[in-house]
Amino acid sequence: MRTSARVALLLAVICPALLRAQRGTGTSPVSGDTIGYWQQRANYDITARLDEERHTVVASGTLRYTNNSPGVLSELYVHQYLNAFRPFSKWSDADEREGRTRFQNLEDPDFGFERFTSRPTVDGVPVNVEYPGAPDSTVARIALPRPLRPGQTITVSFAWEARASTTPRRQGRRGRHYDMAQWYPKVAVYDRGGWQHNALVPAGEFYGEFGDFRVTLVLASDQVVGATGVPVSGDPGWDRVKQGGSAPLLQRAAYGGARGAVAVPVAPAGMRTVVFEAKDVHHFAWTVDPEYRYEGGSYVRAQPRAKMSFPVWDTVAVHVLYRPGDDSTWGGARVVRRTVDALTWLEQVYGPYAYPQVSAVHRLDGGGTEFPMMMQNGSPSFELILHEGGHIYSYGILANNEWRAGWMDEGLTSYQTSWRLGTTRQERAASALSTDPRWMAPDPAPAALQRRAQLMASAEPVSTSADLFRSFTVYNTMVYNRAEDMYSSLRDVIGDATFRRLWSEYYSRWALKHVDRVSLQASVERVHGASLAWFFDQWLDTVGEVQYSLQDVTVSQKRPGEWVTNVRLVRVGAYRHPMPLGILTATGWTFVRADPMKDDQRLTITTAEQPDLVRLDPLALTDDMRADSQRWPPVP
Repeated sequence: MRTSARVALLLAVICPALLRAQRGTGTSPVSGDTIGYWQQRANYDITARLDEERHTVVASGTLRYTNNSPGVLSELYVHQYLNAFRPFSKWSDADEREGRTRFQNLEDPDFGFERFTSRPTVDGVPVNVEYPGAPDSTVARIALPRPLRPGQTITVSFAWEARASTTPRRQGRRGRHYDMAQWYPKVAVYDRGGWQHNALVPAGEFYGEFGDFRVTLVLASDQVVGATGVPVSGDPGWDRVKQGGSAPLLQRAAYGGARGAVAVPVAPAGMRTVVFEAKDVHHFAWTVDPEYRYEGGSYVRAQPRAKMSFPVWDTVAVHVLYRPGDDSTWGGARVVRRTVDALTWLEQVYGPYAYPQVSAVHRLDGGGTEFPMMMQNGSPSFELILHEGGHIYSYGILANNEWRAGWMDEGLTSYQTSWRLGTTRQERAASALSTDPRWMAPDPAPAALQRRAQLMASAEPVSTSADLFRSFTVYNTMVYNRAEDMYSSLRDVIGDATFRRLWSEYYSRWALKHVDRVSLQASVERVHGASLAWFFDQWLDTVGEVQYSLQDVTVSQKRPGEWVTNVRLVRVGAYRHPMPLGILTATGWTFVRADPMKDDQRLTITTAEQPDLVRLDPLALTDDMRADSQRWPPVP
């Protein structure tokens, strides 16, 4: 986003970097957010053949799983997520309860599945598979033949078949088009909270262990494939279907050569083999369609670049795959340019991108779903690319548990999208003030007040685990819209400059790690310099609003060129906030901030000109929608 110096100055005024009112209140910032932290390692080698006659992926592979925790493990949990897209799953049960019809009535061969075709082995020992949530089979438990102690590694061998459903949702198939996501036995995360082995339901998403992937895909010779990772061997088919421009940037040497001496199988007649490598990712997704069109480009990072704990590529390959008929919407390098624009912005917010490539592909399902290095999108819109590309950062690289804390990525990604588009409260106010120093936000319309009342009537705490929200609708409203409001309020609390520093600090500390509420709050408090426990506790754990009452306003002239305004400010809502109070004179606004820790306080503001208006939150920087009554002189 390009912000003029004048707008930046206005943001600094209306969002002060450090609020004087908070000095000396609360406890010291959290500093021990890495205490007790560990990160398991999950490396996969997979060979998968797409059997188009049966619409099934036939696969085998190994998982090398390293226990970096301080505990001894006696079991292993893996997700078989495609089993959600069939009858009798917990997903279908939730759809049935909430009046949606998607997968619960599908019959063979239309439903999705993932099933083992032989008993898995652990270090060569056959093991049994249990399904503790049966008849749901999205979570499988494996008892280990011997304890896995700290620092030890086991090799788990799997053979399985997987099939996407004909009803697309984050995956799907139609004709010879296949969007394959969450298609392999994906080991559950074991973190400070133990095994995170939730069943997949509509109101909840994913959480994965980082590792390195080598995936060998055996495909029909005419299929065009896009995937997480870089193609280190074989032809993905891009050059054959490229739409103008130069040859695709394959980045084959991005990782310095293939990992290990793994044999590449010879493809049967009429098929070919393509091998992809990906490092430091927690999922591997892919898509194929023989009618895909390809456009490529690159993002060349400006120098110098920040030092990070991971390799940073000077050039990031951009791959776009779209379907026939998309030429006027996806083609003409439109999506290539939008992806580069999104990556440019995201690097400004967070820091250097952690991977050598990014792919944007046109999937069957609407909307979009993010995966490491890949967006599977239903449209070519810049807003969607910003959102799903943002998720490659806040979910892919900053890997939160979307099931337990969807607000950490959905709300944040929604806010950063609005930030880039210039539609946040702060950007709207700064833009308006840059042309009219006396601008103030209009009073909320009755329809907006009604929508807010309806939202609050159904609101639940944002920190609620996804599966515990009363409905999918409430879940979406809380982790997207309400959480976006929270990030907007956080920016208003800590100030624009500090808010910008926050994300680079957070990213540099936590990139390619698992993040949670503790790690985010600790980063906020480090850059802000004071405890914000009160802020996170209210916004995440309670339901309420920011509402203050402006009372006892007096305006007097002490001497020529000195006007003094005294007001009483009373908190009447559940949430605390350093409320902005504005004094409007002939030349513009003078702002002062209240102390969020005081429920009843008096503020004194001195201006050189006679006040025309005293108004609480005149720029609509908070979600206090009572501004029409929070002014002096009152509205007649």
